[in-house]
Amino acid sequence: MNDLLAAEWLKLRTTRLLIGTIPLALVLSAAAVAGEIVTGHGGTGAGGLETSEGIRRLFAVSGSGAIVVLVVGIIISAGEYRHGTAADTFLTTPRRHRVVTAKLAVSALIGLTAGLLIAAVSLGVAVCLYPVKEATFPLGDRDVWLTLAGVPVYTSLFAVLGVGVGSLARNQTLAVGSALAWFAVVEHTLVNLASDIGKWLPAAAGQAIVRTPIYGLLSPLAGVALLTAYAIAISTVGVRTATRRDA
Repeated sequence: MNDLLAAEWLKLRTTRLLIGTIPLALVLSAAAVAGEIVTGHGGTGAGGLETSEGIRRLFAVSGSGAIVVLVVGIIISAGEYRHGTAADTFLTTPRRHRVVTAKLAVSALIGLTAGLLIAAVSLGVAVCLYPVKEATFPLGDRDVWLTLAGVPVYTSLFAVLGVGVGSLARNQTLAVGSALAWFAVVEHTLVNLASDIGKWLPAAAGQAIVRTPIYGLLSPLAGVALLTAYAIAISTVGVRTATRRDA
């Protein structure tokens, strides 16, 4: 298994995937936090930057980079089929479930690392920009750390989810396009217009993990449990599909 993990990491180190995507995730999250500070919550009154709701809303948007990490997971799995390397990979390691498991493990680590970086960058942006709005950043507020702690959990589970989706679809373009459409359109609509249904979907679970102050979402722990269940279920189906389908 160690050899497979090393092989997956070698593939990533020798391509431009991480160089192009992880910085993008950081920029998106930093821009979202900066935009929320500059335009979203002026002042320090009710609902302002220094309130519990304001802090939760501010750092919840740092999870914007999770969708980029999801795409990374999809490319890690579906990219093998796009570039025609899947057949060679499975011939080298006939036990295909081990290959997909290695991809899941590496993707989870990438998602965790990306989440930690996103949380650190988001915190740095907030500390720097709070004075611009004549506010004092509440470093001692537990909502800051609870919300930021949810970011790496969110991104690591989305990375695993991405590998599962990529293993199922195999067509990289279709998988990425479908995932983006689902999360940006379908789930967004259901969360806002039919919250009783929307709160049980993956993106809403992720928003619950980062404590987004949207009415009707699950608790953070319930969000972790639900998103973990989605990641395990879709990954399991992806593994079974990869072992039974021609490369």
